Amino acid sequence: MKMYLYTLVAAVVVLLAHMAGLDGFYYTVFQYDIYMHILGGITIGLFVSALISSFMPHMLHRRNVVLGVLIVGVCWELFEAYFGIAGAPVGTKAYYIDTTKDLIDDIIGGSIVAFLFIRK
Repeated sequence: MKMYLYTLVAAVVVLLAHMAGLDGFYYTVFQYDIYMHILGGITIGLFVSALISSFMPHMLHRRNVVLGVLIVGVCWELFEAYFGIAGAPVGTKAYYIDTTKDLIDDIIGGSIVAFLFIRK
């Protein structure tokens, strides 16, 4: 139950940070997108950890948390591509670099959760 509370707090922080980003931080704060992806990875990592520990506690391993974050990150990047809100036009070198960077940032956030909260 405590992990769900951490997830809720992290999600509120992500929401508030995203709202600040829409007010201009994405353009004025250097690499704000990186911070947001790492924070999002932390939030998803907490949520994946909570889900796994609630429904399949024997499957709660660091690699499963990071894998869950990666799956959500790939889904998010597909969402960005489909709706045309990616950092660069789809199919360009800049798009692939941005997508790879975003997924690495997500994995960093998920890894932070995996190594701080999972004791296996």
